[in-house]
Amino acid sequence: MHRPPDPELPADRAVYGSKTSAYDKSVAAAASVDAAAAQSYFDVRGWDFSEDLLGTYLGNNEAGFIYEISTHHYERAMATSGAKMMLVECLEEIKNQARQNPQMGVTRELTSAWLGVQAGDDDIDNALGHYDVAVTSDITVSESDGGLQAEIIYKTYVYEFYNFDKDSETSPAGVVNNEMRHLEEAGWPRSFRVHGEATLQFKEVEKL
Repeated sequence: MHRPPDPELPADRAVYGSKTSAYDKSVAAAASVDAAAAQSYFDVRGWDFSEDLLGTYLGNNEAGFIYEISTHHYERAMATSGAKMMLVECLEEIKNQARQNPQMGVTRELTSAWLGVQAGDDDIDNALGHYDVAVTSDITVSESDGGLQAEIIYKTYVYEFYNFDKDSETSPAGVVNNEMRHLEEAGWPRSFRVHGEATLQFKEVEKL
């Protein structure tokens, strides 16, 4: 089984180093103070995942950097109610692919699309925001009691592009979002892809 290809990067993402005037640098300097405050806030709340991802962002990694989610945080992200619902949909999509083209007795790799999740967990929300989950499977269809049966061995994955959207909100969260985006436009931090995957494979036997 192979990890599904990453989704396309958002077209409206911040352009790294696109704002370098003296004014932009002064705005970035002020924003960096709020960035440090946000890290401290995450630390006080015990949101270690949020703190680590923001710290990674502020670390200004090279272009193409990929953050690999720890097993602990991956399991937390997949344990949310939103992720569980999307996992069901991912598996149903794979079963639909098998129904449409059974290819009896042949083991094939079938993969779902990436489906969006809103976690509802404060640390996960602040770390990943609206992230995606997907499933890759090795599936074999056979006859069973006059119908079709599928043996599905599958693995789950998480994807997020850690960046700050364009946001004009005047709420505290909106202001910090805008400041973090401005920092990237000033060339101080850089957005990055976030990858996570299960350490184990799972197995289901389902009637089609």
